[in-house]
Amino acid sequence: MTEQKSNRRDLAIIAFTAFLNFTGLTLAIPIFTPLCLDQTGGIIALGTSIPVRTTILGFLLGIYPLCQFFTSPLLGAMSDRWGRKKILLFAIAGSLIGYLIMAVGILTESLFLAFLSRIVTGCFSGSLAVTQSAIADLSDEKSRAKNFGLLGAAFGTSLFIGPALGGFLSDPTINARFNFATPFWLASFLTAVNFLQVAWQFSETLPPEKRRHVAAHPLVGPINIINAFKTTTYRRMFLVVFALAFGFNFFTQFFQVYLIDQFAATRSQLGIVLSYLGIWSILTQAVLVRPISKKFSPVKILPVSLLLLAASFPALLMVKDFWMLFPVMIFIPLFNGLSSPNLTAVVCGLGGDKSHGEILGINQSVMAMAQFLPPLIGGYIVGQHFTMPLWITSGSILLAWVLFLRTR
Repeated sequence: MTEQKSNRRDLAIIAFTAFLNFTGLTLAIPIFTPLCLDQTGGIIALGTSIPVRTTILGFLLGIYPLCQFFTSPLLGAMSDRWGRKKILLFAIAGSLIGYLIMAVGILTESLFLAFLSRIVTGCFSGSLAVTQSAIADLSDEKSRAKNFGLLGAAFGTSLFIGPALGGFLSDPTINARFNFATPFWLASFLTAVNFLQVAWQFSETLPPEKRRHVAAHPLVGPINIINAFKTTTYRRMFLVVFALAFGFNFFTQFFQVYLIDQFAATRSQLGIVLSYLGIWSILTQAVLVRPISKKFSPVKILPVSLLLLAASFPALLMVKDFWMLFPVMIFIPLFNGLSSPNLTAVVCGLGGDKSHGEILGINQSVMAMAQFLPPLIGGYIVGQHFTMPLWITSGSILLAWVLFLRTR
């Protein structure tokens, strides 16, 4: 097999691995809320009040990215030291165990096992830093942005498939054998297939002569972030990453509140919105990112895409009819799909050729912080007014745009 074909095969495997990583997160979207609010029993004791149930729900959702925050740079640093393939297999095996624990926890109605599963899967979801590092290994400066676009396509596909799959497979009215555990059995099976695929077909992308000894301990994430923020360029660039990720996560987690309060959207309509955003995210990565990245560098794309993305959210407030949201929503996955992979490509270049794992691990930790902070503070903010998710999102991404212009 030629080197070019081998690289294409490895990129495809990496994209599939990232897709499963994202799907494990998105398939839980329609599951945990009804699971925690089910007052007939389940993993939360009968008679538990609604405020306590929603608090438990918040912790279940937030503990995943919190664990990811600590383990992403750890796994990235380990891959710089021991190679991508070994650490990727280690992380995939951990995710498999996490999904199995969740399925068993649901069947045995164990809240402890549910939390244990979220901790395990959150820790090993840090493998995204390893997949990013492998993409960096297989890319040059010209192909880096378009190759990172594969991760955007994987996320878009998971956003389209994950919630629908989770809702379908957990609904006993569709099939009497379906329950809340069914999606996690499927996730376990697909993860096992992915483990075998990586073990047999994936080539090591980091040769021994390019490996480096870096610190690998549970606090490597916070320590590396502190060290990175000591440098002005690093500090500003990671602030850009944080502002973009915080704003977009605030939108994805609380946009449903706006839709329900403003348009009285039903569950099926909320599912349609998520799938619609996912489809356009896929199309953006498949059709636009590659040709635009060939013609323009990331430092030329980002000043435009970030500004237009920030403007897309207030535009939704001008829509008065639910179905008229759809032509306006196109711009969100469009400009986010152009912004995210190009920003990752810029961050990747900060570390040089020898520390992709470390830098991208830090990058993933920053993004993980931006995932677990919105649930912690968003409930109070959104409670002030249902339009706040759109204003907070727009303001945060506008801040990312200003910071990027200053850093550039």
